Amino acid sequence: MRLLGQVLQTEATLADLQRRRERELRLQLRLQRALPPALAAHVSVADARSQELELVAASGAAAALLRQRAPDVLHKLAGEGWEFTVIKVRVQARPAPAEAAKDPMKQLDEAAATTLDALASRLGDAPLAKALRRLARHAGRRTGSDDGDQALEGVKDQDAEQ
Repeated sequence: MRLLGQVLQTEATLADLQRRRERELRLQLRLQRALPPALAAHVSVADARSQELELVAASGAAAALLRQRAPDVLHKLAGEGWEFTVIKVRVQARPAPAEAAKDPMKQLDEAAATTLDALASRLGDAPLAKALRRLARHAGRRTGSDDGDQALEGVKDQDAEQ
């Protein structure tokens, strides 16, 4: 039984394929350095076997930006030993990346509810105190007074200059 590495090295077709893949990976790294990071994330090497470098862009917008930057990219790659005469760009739509998990709604913990309740008791019967008590109750903790259940409709700001 031969190891996979031995098979890849001894079989001519597989060895050529492996060398091509390694070369394209090295070129992909050079390409990412030659492009702005936001654009490089949407571009990959499709074929680099001939003098024409074929790149794949994830969207039409990325392809348009890449085509505008093609002469500069050719120059930068040539400076690193990669000789291509032209860059061909094609669009190959990729599946959208999975959305990052959204932050859950922030909720008040018991300590925050206690702090709000203490602040409300120092304010007296002001509308702000009632609102703070109601907020503390929504944190899962009931305060001693039930007079804060009414909405703040009709409450006017007494200090309009702030």
